[in-house]
Amino acid sequence: MSKKKPEKKIIVFSCNWNGYSSLEDAGTKRLSYSTAVYPIRLACLGRITPGIILKAFENGADGVYLVGCSEGECQHNSGNQAARSVYQETSAILKLLGYRENQLQFSLLKANDGESFVSDLDLIMSAERIIQG
Repeated sequence: MSKKKPEKKIIVFSCNWNGYSSLEDAGTKRLSYSTAVYPIRLACLGRITPGIILKAFENGADGVYLVGCSEGECQHNSGNQAARSVYQETSAILKLLGYRENQLQFSLLKANDGESFVSDLDLIMSAERIIQG
């Protein structure tokens, strides 16, 4: 009797603007991505913290995708830059904890870029989970 491999869980933290419009665009264009994706919309991705990301992994996420506004398009001026700093800091922590590099992804997308959104999700879905909960 073979054990069924558990479904991966990917948490997507997106800004309310370009990030979320890219997620909506993927749906509008009927681009295929996993049902294991759980989107969480934030007013601005600049509000994310390393603790929130680490908590997602602690609670069983196999991957986390941070998606915000492209350079120069942030509705809150520098939220995307703040999010990049948090991404870099959290990536270093996750590496120390034994996670693979592509389990945390960060993208700054133009509005309605569903193709890039799905492409990044595919990269996260291909990561094998190292830490078993």
